[in-house]
Amino acid sequence: MSYATKQGPQLLNGFKRLGRFDKGLGAQLPEAYKKFWREWKMTKPAAVHYIPKNGEWERDEVTNEIKPIQNIPLPLIDPPESHQGIWGGEAVIKGFQKRQRLSRRVPHFWVPVLKRSVVHSQVLNEYMSVVVTDRTIQKIHECHGFDHYLLKVCRCEDLSKFHPFLNFGVAV
Repeated sequence: MSYATKQGPQLLNGFKRLGRFDKGLGAQLPEAYKKFWREWKMTKPAAVHYIPKNGEWERDEVTNEIKPIQNIPLPLIDPPESHQGIWGGEAVIKGFQKRQRLSRRVPHFWVPVLKRSVVHSQVLNEYMSVVVTDRTIQKIHECHGFDHYLLKVCRCEDLSKFHPFLNFGVAV
């Protein structure tokens, strides 16, 4: 009968389902923390290591066979070195590579290209030497500065522990 109500799937048997922040200590938390948690845990990160396809089905142009589209994210390895810089959502990818036609596949690790760059924080009024990737530098330019990058980037994209430390330094 919940489908006939105004709220639809939010109600179960006429009653609203209680979520994480509706009861107990979660209800006492400030709205800013609730928003941060939803952004950090609930949103999907942008596809950095593959190009997602739109739709549910695709037709092969050669055989005209219809196949389902599978946008499966790659399993990423988050090394401890990634927390000492800002990698911008990139990580180490473990996979296999077939180097010769008649030989077995060989395990291979793809590592992002890391550069040491100097970034300027106008709020902290200091220059910092940070290990970054090309994607991070591109995002900093898109956000028109390092401070705006720290404030605008989604928390689920940047897995670094270095980034929240700087973000709280900027917010203070």
